[in-house]
Amino acid sequence: MDLVNIIYKYVNRFINSEKLLELLNNIDRKAFTDTENKEIDELIKNLKEIVNSVPNEIDDIEKRRMANLEKIIASIEKTLKNNKLDEQEQKKLQECYNSLLEDKKMIRDCGKRFKSIFSLLTNSETYINYCRSMNDEQLLNFITQYISVPMPPMINQEAFNDLVNVAINEDKREALWRLAANYNRHNKDLSLIEDYFIEKRDAYYLTELISVADEALDKDRLIEKIGETHDLNFFQELDQKDDYLKDYFSEEQMQKMNEMIRKEEENETI
Repeated sequence: MDLVNIIYKYVNRFINSEKLLELLNNIDRKAFTDTENKEIDELIKNLKEIVNSVPNEIDDIEKRRMANLEKIIASIEKTLKNNKLDEQEQKKLQECYNSLLEDKKMIRDCGKRFKSIFSLLTNSETYINYCRSMNDEQLLNFITQYISVPMPPMINQEAFNDLVNVAINEDKREALWRLAANYNRHNKDLSLIEDYFIEKRDAYYLTELISVADEALDKDRLIEKIGETHDLNFFQELDQKDDYLKDYFSEEQMQKMNEMIRKEEENETI
């Protein structure tokens, strides 16, 4: 799996060609067969040729990646400043924030250089074989090691739902949120994740889901689902995140949620 992880990091621009060469040169060769080792040697040789002959020039993909990264950083920064998280949540989010800031500093391969290396790596027979050998749990853990990547593994809705169900069965809420973050721009239905966070009355992860998958969610239906719980404590926990949620809901939708709280409070006093 080391080879798959290394290539995945490069494909999603977490590392550049310099770091890629370093990792490939130091990979544990004992984990591979003689045939696989020969292919890795050939990969390294061809990679060096590309680095020495193809210039590195910024492209639109990198510009979009940086814009998305800036959006995530700003969203997390706002949550941290609101100071409405408990100590454990604050620590976890701060670690994530620090990691993203470091990620922002790195110079990526772009343009023709990236395309050439991308093609070289993803057409590797050894890489393809190891990817195909992963079961659902391994694939879930593999994908959710990162909060969000521009090119997660290509899977259909059925396979996505299988991964969601693996995470639900083990109550891996962080993994569910990261699945949504990775696939929210890949035409995936996230309702299973949405429903689970509502079922668990998890205001924290539901809010995080809204922040990373804003455009993929049916907000009006989401409000209806929340209302159907008739859980005042859950409503109030969400209300505490009011300043944050206003960025993702219309004024009318916010009023509807406030009205749900008011009605449920009245029912409590009857």
